[in-house]
Amino acid sequence: MKVTIYDVAKKAGVSISTASKALNDRKDVGEKTKEKVKQIAKELSYEPSHFARALAMKKTGNIGVLTVRYYSTPMLTNPFYSKIIEGIEEGLMDSELNLITNVIRKEQIENLELPKMVKEKNVDGLILLGYMPENFVELIVNKGLPVIVVDNYVNENISMIVTDDEGGAYGAVSYLIKTGHRKIAYISGPSCRISFKKREEGYKKALNEGGLTLNPDFILYNDLEEPGYEWMKKILSVGEKPDAIFTSNDVTAILCINMLRENGLKVPDDISVIGFDNIEIGEHFIPSLSTVDIDKERIGIKAVNILSEKIKNKTKTVERIIFPVNLIIRNSVKSRI
Repeated sequence: MKVTIYDVAKKAGVSISTASKALNDRKDVGEKTKEKVKQIAKELSYEPSHFARALAMKKTGNIGVLTVRYYSTPMLTNPFYSKIIEGIEEGLMDSELNLITNVIRKEQIENLELPKMVKEKNVDGLILLGYMPENFVELIVNKGLPVIVVDNYVNENISMIVTDDEGGAYGAVSYLIKTGHRKIAYISGPSCRISFKKREEGYKKALNEGGLTLNPDFILYNDLEEPGYEWMKKILSVGEKPDAIFTSNDVTAILCINMLRENGLKVPDDISVIGFDNIEIGEHFIPSLSTVDIDKERIGIKAVNILSEKIKNKTKTVERIIFPVNLIIRNSVKSRI
């Protein structure tokens, strides 16, 4: 038969309420009583009920990760975000907090519909992972839950973790210029996402400092959020073909390489391609993908640390963290010098 708090209290000669307070380190219970109750609990192999503990502490013991399903496949299948989730899980290994994930549809975002875990107060804090419009983020923050936003730019009153998007793009495009490329295109996702716009800024800065004239036709956004690579073919129909393509992420880079192959072009012989994110498959793709590396797991761990601190100490401090990036050179870029 499972040992209950009643059994611990009875053997310790205290009330159930005192036993519960002792096990939860409440200040209104003496140290000797705490030690006695904890020792008896250990001897009886007592395991507290998570639900009962949550009621006693007025906390759920859960943190949530909220993502949005913009495409036909769930965002968590994206290798970039799955690695961040791995980091979140690692950050929780030595914690008493449990992880709950919740995926909401694009339509729920547009209708400003609160996610179930927020409405039902199933979590003590939230990690908002990936792009969400700022008015939706503010809607959640205004509910009073501790929140950390990851991979999305929000206003200065909300904690966030992003990467050095502009710096990473600048480094990638500067490398293309140093290796003799002069007609460099930028293929991205939706232009409403600040991270992609910052990568565009880095791209433009590198062209300017490299003495290259910007060709507006060489910037292509997927504002309709079309799947696959059909939409990318426009980059080959603007007259002069690029000799290199910088993409906003590795998934786009891999799709781009497949699109170029379908059109009889070789990477990197005809066109060099460089991505952003350093997802695992990029290293094993043919050709192996040059990219901008982001420490995705460390981002997940950092998000947990910040959120745990907010929950535990009820801190209102706003954290604004920009993770550094590193250029990874592989076989999808060819020197043209």
